[in-house]
Amino acid sequence: MQLKRSKLITLVACTTLLASLLSACGGGNSSNAGSTSGNAAKNSEVSSSVDSDNPYKEPMEISIAFWDIDSEISKIDQDPIAQEILNKFNIKIKPVNTTWDDYAQKIQMWASSGQLPDIFAIDAIGTQYQKKWVEQGVVKAIPDLTNYPNLAKFFETPDIAGLSVDGKQYTVPRRMFPSVDWSALDRMVLYRWDLAQKAGITKEPETWDEFKAMLDAIVKQDAEGKKITGLTAGQVKMLGGFFWLYGNPLATSDGSGNDFKWVKEDGKLIPAVFSKNALPALQNMRDMYDNNLIDPDIALTKPDVAYDKFASGKAAALLAGGGYINYDQQIYVKRWKEAYPDAEITDSVKVLKPLIGPDGERNHAIFKTFWSESYFSGQISDAKMERIMALYDYILSPEGKELLTYGKKDVDYKVEGDKKVMIGTTSLTEKYPTRMFFKNLVSYETSDSYDMNNPTISNEKIRKDAVEYIDWILENTKVPDYDIRLTYMSTATKDKFTILDHDDLLKVMLSKEPVDQAWEKIMKDYKAKGLDKMIDEVNAKAAEEGMN
Repeated sequence: MQLKRSKLITLVACTTLLASLLSACGGGNSSNAGSTSGNAAKNSEVSSSVDSDNPYKEPMEISIAFWDIDSEISKIDQDPIAQEILNKFNIKIKPVNTTWDDYAQKIQMWASSGQLPDIFAIDAIGTQYQKKWVEQGVVKAIPDLTNYPNLAKFFETPDIAGLSVDGKQYTVPRRMFPSVDWSALDRMVLYRWDLAQKAGITKEPETWDEFKAMLDAIVKQDAEGKKITGLTAGQVKMLGGFFWLYGNPLATSDGSGNDFKWVKEDGKLIPAVFSKNALPALQNMRDMYDNNLIDPDIALTKPDVAYDKFASGKAAALLAGGGYINYDQQIYVKRWKEAYPDAEITDSVKVLKPLIGPDGERNHAIFKTFWSESYFSGQISDAKMERIMALYDYILSPEGKELLTYGKKDVDYKVEGDKKVMIGTTSLTEKYPTRMFFKNLVSYETSDSYDMNNPTISNEKIRKDAVEYIDWILENTKVPDYDIRLTYMSTATKDKFTILDHDDLLKVMLSKEPVDQAWEKIMKDYKAKGLDKMIDEVNAKAAEEGMN
């Protein structure tokens, strides 16, 4: 009876969720997908009187599902650059909001019900559902890119070219960095150096023991009387990008569950998460949690909550993505200037360099050179797809990049010799509030921001620290050997297998059992899901293909 009741409750909950999502989807075609807001009305009116020779003379509305797009384009009518782009391509954007909590669930639901928006953003490469989208025509293939040279060049990058299916590409990956060394920027730890100094710490930490000692001193001193906690994180998914660095760096994952890398131990290839180096890393993390060096609410954390905690002095350290750009915009611009108007942030906040681990190495997180992708509904017309490709090509072009990075020439910047010199002191983010949305829609390429002539990082002292940090990373760290082809390899079991290491880390962190016992239970669950079979399949295929 109890079982029937549980099933009934589950059925009602699922039905309610389905109804809610479908209701949010609106009508029955792709252009109506998802919840939309009044922001759609704030796009400039699509022009109906353009030049007859203009290839974009037909006005077009494009629906886009993107994280927090309601907020991202809420001021689109006040952004001259956004209006210039919309007019150039004679388009109007229909926002379809997703959040970091619900994007995957919403998109999978829309895909299964034929309600996808024209463009949607998700991190789905390597997943079983992404493979089905391609097989079933749920997503549209990228057309011939002869007329879109900037976008075509994008696909020449080896790790992106390798994503093709039967010679066709079905997604535009959001490229971030030129090499995996730059992944160090995507799981940065900021810490309150001002509070550390007040607690008697005189040396910036270089080892895990020094880092833990600093956190302990800050928490115990609680210099501002705010009941400060230890390390917090922007998202639970980020945990693996830090705690695995204690001697097991290849286990670091972007949180998708499908990007796991492989190592060879005892003559066999295995996912790095299950290396013999896992237990020391897990024990180190558990010790930190048990000794109050980790935010006790970390399991429930969200980005804004974590940023608020850190910038207000309620967390000693913050694990976050987005590198120095996020540090500048989320911590300095949005929070620090108001919370500590008289304190210079670069004197008060430091960025942790990769710590020297038990193996004597300074390891940093290792991800792909891209994160998340644009997909295009299989229901959209060829004409709409061509318009979207033109928009993407423009954003990747030198002209588009300069406009979205530096603003308008001779208005926001001027060229002196080989340098661009900014005019005035008004933040481009304030002047063009939607400009970063257009950049991020196509690419998260941020490496060009680590240049003193690039204003993307608005605070010049933070920008200087950013340039010095990545130069230091490129010179002083190395990436362990691994073969990305094993990560992309397709086998019957591997295609259905995910390793959500951040969930596993959380289970071990919060468990009351000894670390080895908690980890053994997790391993047992993975074995029940086919871990050993997947390992055998990958080893056999790797041997066949000469990768073993």
